Amino acid sequence: MTLLTRLRTDTRAAHQALEDDLAFLSGLTPARYSEVLAAFLGFHEPLEKALTASAAAHRLPWDLAPDTDRLTSDLRGLGWSSSRIASLPRSSPPDVEALPALVGSLYVVEGARLGGQLITRWVGQALGPVPVSFFASDGDARRRFRRFGALAEAVVPDEEADVAVAAANAHFGLFREWLGGALPDRNG
Repeated sequence: MTLLTRLRTDTRAAHQALEDDLAFLSGLTPARYSEVLAAFLGFHEPLEKALTASAAAHRLPWDLAPDTDRLTSDLRGLGWSSSRIASLPRSSPPDVEALPALVGSLYVVEGARLGGQLITRWVGQALGPVPVSFFASDGDARRRFRRFGALAEAVVPDEEADVAVAAANAHFGLFREWLGGALPDRNG
């Protein structure tokens, strides 16, 4: 079984729990969309810094997409000031220091890009034209995810696959926990 298959299979429950929590996107209002983006920024900014530092330390040849920049741009497009954005609470990132943990966390991030395409359509249907650069991402998310899968296979030995899976599950759990605090009323 490939690492990508293991990650997909062994994180299915955590992934489904997060998707269930994301049901708050139904009945979306402009105010709620702003709250969602703010919560995502509070999680993704420290995560992006941790992933970038770990990838550099491991000399991992992976170009991290600028999620923080996209989230900030979307919030500014919704009328948020720089000072308001800067004042948002930030989470503690998952532990991605070890290479398999970095890969496990990147699995969640890169997989979320695929889901972002669906969220982009939901947001468009619910709100019409609003900034969606974070969820829309750029480029071909499927091709990027396949490239990530090949990289993951190349850098994580079979005996360390459990660490990558545990890190991915932890990432899903930390994000759910963060959303629970940042968006206590997930039903709108």
